[in-house]
Amino acid sequence: MYKLMTQQLRHFSRTTPRQITPTAAAWTTKQSSEQKIYVSKALEGWDEKLRSNGVGDIDFNLKCIVAKVLQRKFNTLKTYHDVQFNQDQLQEFERLCEARCARMPLQHIVGEWDFMDITLKTSPTVFIPRPETEEFVSKVINIYRNYKEPLDMLEVGCGSGAMSLAILHALPNIKSTAVERSKAATALAWENAKMLNLQDRFVVYNHTTAENDYLPKELEGRKFDLIISNPPYVKSEEFPLLQPEVKLYENLNALDGGPDGLRIARLVFDCACIHLKPGGKMWLELGNDHPPLVQTIIDLQYEGRLRFISGYEDQYKRNRFVEIEKV
Repeated sequence: MYKLMTQQLRHFSRTTPRQITPTAAAWTTKQSSEQKIYVSKALEGWDEKLRSNGVGDIDFNLKCIVAKVLQRKFNTLKTYHDVQFNQDQLQEFERLCEARCARMPLQHIVGEWDFMDITLKTSPTVFIPRPETEEFVSKVINIYRNYKEPLDMLEVGCGSGAMSLAILHALPNIKSTAVERSKAATALAWENAKMLNLQDRFVVYNHTTAENDYLPKELEGRKFDLIISNPPYVKSEEFPLLQPEVKLYENLNALDGGPDGLRIARLVFDCACIHLKPGGKMWLELGNDHPPLVQTIIDLQYEGRLRFISGYEDQYKRNRFVEIEKV
């Protein structure tokens, strides 16, 4: 996947300069020895081109790309008034816009992404956390905000580290242990922890959670106060319906939940039976039709070990999040 994205970006690099030369010549000022172009002029035509290629929220996409080119934080770019590109920046802007037209995810184009109150590095090989996941993490943070005693948290499948690191950033009394099957994601999560100065309260292991092998040997016998997970939950039959940004550029292993979307979630349930303290809670983000099914599974298959507490809706009124307690 990374090779595909690299090849496409190289293609954009080869083709874009020839396309933009007439535009650059038509709209330049000479305030120095280098020709420049106002950003407002460089933007002309791109809204229509992005829209014709199926990209939504055009203004937001363009503003993110402009901020990336100018090497500025998104929230510091209040207006384009009097802002200019030099020729190198103009070529970079055009190249990145072409990549977005090819439906490369915006997060991969800009190379970092804000999640809750933290900024994370992104990678083409690591799944991008969605806005609904911010809601999920906010709910967990609000539940545990008033806990003063130290809490030991486990995250199964941490990806970029977004969920654990956002919780650690908000709640100084929590320590997080994470497991992640992707080596690239494991490295990225640790890099993000160090960048955020949270490495003292975060440790991540490269481990594939499987039946009867839920955690690495280093964690054998460990019990946790809290388990969180956003496991793969897309049903196999739903893959053809995914957006191009996902099908072409994302790591699909981070999405595949098997026939009913709960293949990995069941492993997390089993893991909780062994590694969650009595009275401890498990929180999962799942698909919108999963909470009722999860309640049935817990009631029938985990009676006496786990107890289904509730399902919760996201901002779109979809029942997505579940709370489960260790008996």
